[in-house]
Amino acid sequence: MPSQEPTNFTTLFSSQLSVFKEEGENIFTSHYIPERIWHREDEMKTLATFFRSIITESTSSSRKVVIYGPVGTGKTAISRRFGKDLIKYMRREWRYGRPLFKYFHINCRKTKTPHLILTTLLRQLVPGFPLRGFGVDELVRMFNLLLYEQNLIVLLVLDEIDYLLPEERTDFLYSLSRLEEAPSGREDLGQSNEKIEARFNLLLITRDENFRHYLDLSTASSLGQNFIFFKPYTRAQLYDIIYSRAEEGLKEESYDEDLIDLIASLAEEHGDARFAIDLLWRAAKLADQENENHIMNEHVRNAIITILPIEKSLLDDLSTHQKLLLLSTAKLLQNKKKPSVTTPEVKQSYVEICEEAGVRPRRQTQVWSYLRDLNKLGLIQLEVMNRHKQGRSMGRVTSIRISDIPVTEIINRLTPLDLRIGENLI
Repeated sequence: MPSQEPTNFTTLFSSQLSVFKEEGENIFTSHYIPERIWHREDEMKTLATFFRSIITESTSSSRKVVIYGPVGTGKTAISRRFGKDLIKYMRREWRYGRPLFKYFHINCRKTKTPHLILTTLLRQLVPGFPLRGFGVDELVRMFNLLLYEQNLIVLLVLDEIDYLLPEERTDFLYSLSRLEEAPSGREDLGQSNEKIEARFNLLLITRDENFRHYLDLSTASSLGQNFIFFKPYTRAQLYDIIYSRAEEGLKEESYDEDLIDLIASLAEEHGDARFAIDLLWRAAKLADQENENHIMNEHVRNAIITILPIEKSLLDDLSTHQKLLLLSTAKLLQNKKKPSVTTPEVKQSYVEICEEAGVRPRRQTQVWSYLRDLNKLGLIQLEVMNRHKQGRSMGRVTSIRISDIPVTEIINRLTPLDLRIGENLI
């Protein structure tokens, strides 16, 4: 019996094809902050306007700002980009005697209590600061005092503030919003109570547009009226975002514009860039697993199941002609290897499959009704497009995509035509 040779991991990894550039996968992580954040220029300008006093008059006023918007609309990316740019600027422009600038970004999904947030901050300023032994009020006073002792200006970002424990959220945010008024022992440092310096600035990030209404009036008033809404991205905007990530992280020959457009169309419903970027990464990983040098549309369809599992029992509840139309579309997409096909193509394929199955095809009006039903169920996506040739309009045509279920899955389930012709022919 031949002995099995030990795995040579160096050979294994060096022989593996990859669609990623060297270290390209880092481009798709949530921690990566691109130099340019597409289609958020106005929001960045507004943020800079609100916090301009950090640069111009460091201790003149404390700023509190709330960013809100759905998941995947760039809230965290913009705040981190703003923080990095502000740190770079302040270091370049720093003059002796001016306060030092510190930027802290804390995710409340992971750091859910005021006590943990404050000890995290204090350990950044005083390495080895004890995690236990102090109450929240004491920690607030110590943090306030350190701003003066270390001559600091701070911008604290509390990301996903919705996860901060509700029973502690209001009191804690009120304390932070009034931090410059809190007693801290500054008199010992020569800081009189008559001259209050604003050294603390706060940025809150939430996905809940009603967040303000959950706070009591005093806290809401202390946070002020500085709100920035991040709208969901449009399909065209998502296309730009995904394409820029692909350019940075993937080999040029591994993707094309049709693939990027397919992903943009899938993420369009919620305008979620995070979902789109993750989908591209997962599709690329599937291509790597199959040792392919190009990411295919089917990789995207398989990838989406790992993100948004689809209830495949939907297929079982379809009528026979709905199944035949879905099968026709799936086979066309598989054969043509395109992200979409047209309704005339699907109708022709449907007629051919009906002949194979020994079923009389439905009339065009009924076929169109079935297609709309499949669209409502989310099994296909219909999109009306204008056709042009040499600058002349050639009229409109409806394209059909299958986004959420791999076409091979549909073909495998429906090809045996266990449709029992005669049962459920509606």
